[in-house]
Amino acid sequence: MKNVTCNFFAMLKDDTVRKIDLLQTITADIRNVFINNGNAFLNEDVEEILFDGNFNIQDEEILYVEFELPENVAESSTNPIGLKVLNLATDDIKALFWVEDEVYYFQNFDKRKLLQNKNVIFWDKDTFDKFTNNALIVDNMVNAIYINNRFYFKSYANANKIFSLISFFEAASDEVIDQFATNGTLTVDANWLKENADTIIKKQITLIQNSNILTNASPKKIKSSANKFNLKIQLVDRKLILPNDKKQCKDILSFLNEQYYFGLITGNKFRTNSKREA
Repeated sequence: MKNVTCNFFAMLKDDTVRKIDLLQTITADIRNVFINNGNAFLNEDVEEILFDGNFNIQDEEILYVEFELPENVAESSTNPIGLKVLNLATDDIKALFWVEDEVYYFQNFDKRKLLQNKNVIFWDKDTFDKFTNNALIVDNMVNAIYINNRFYFKSYANANKIFSLISFFEAASDEVIDQFATNGTLTVDANWLKENADTIIKKQITLIQNSNILTNASPKKIKSSANKFNLKIQLVDRKLILPNDKKQCKDILSFLNEQYYFGLITGNKFRTNSKREA
């Protein structure tokens, strides 16, 4: 028998939300995953720190930003009946979440947690049998919590996969741009960048610098991956060229910050949080 109320949802790569109907026999188990881990994640002893781009926190600390929850996500608690049911064959999931008492418990999701067209076998009555249905894995963890207009997290990388946090970064100063220009992966005209960079470009640079996303990155692999999105990046002397063109510069910085993805069904190319074809 299905659970009458719905507390379990999936957020897709295009930021739409789907409900996940559960049988009553497993509802308590799924609830415990989110509630128990949520209580440990955000407990009364943890120190709350407003996120300002600093990634380094202690075990007893937690970061947060303040914003209003997107309307489509908030609708999961106010009008779940109006939401479509998750379809594992067509929907591209980026996060799972549980809603209870106006608290949202989020868990990151990727394709490795999707059991679809895979040879999964399980132990059944002294022998192994093949699992033939599509399924998803719910990890025993919580990556972020939203409560009272605050979004709490400990890992920026995980939190940013749920909601884009780039707007909470300070725009890069000239000094930060100079540091960025010395990155061993890129060839950058620092003077042009300081004269022409707008707020978006400067925040993208701050994100790259703070996240160390290019540390030990392979320029050749980056170039090859960019080609899949028809994004051409020149490679000279084993360094990627950041061009003196604002549009191209923005596209490349967005790509370096991993804000591109492929649609699961159509294969179309998108940027996260915008559903805009790349």
